[in-house]
Amino acid sequence: MLRVLVIALLLLVASLPSQRTWAGDDLERYQVQLQQLFRRLDRDGDGRLVLEEAMVNAYLRRHFERLDRGGKGYLVPDDLR
Repeated sequence: MLRVLVIALLLLVASLPSQRTWAGDDLERYQVQLQQLFRRLDRDGDGRLVLEEAMVNAYLRRHFERLDRGGKGYLVPDDLR
């Protein structure tokens, strides 16, 4: 169930137009959902998603290198925005 939720949220994020104007409540709700998703995937709680943690999600697995800004070897919440 969690895996389906993660995939659905990431697909939703990926499909959002980059120039969309967010209403205050929509943006806040999106940010809360993104934080919750990140915390669920961050199994060791260090605030980073390494490739091994991201592998459970098909979207992150496919796009890890592109999302990893600066080639750090991990993702932080800002990398997913």
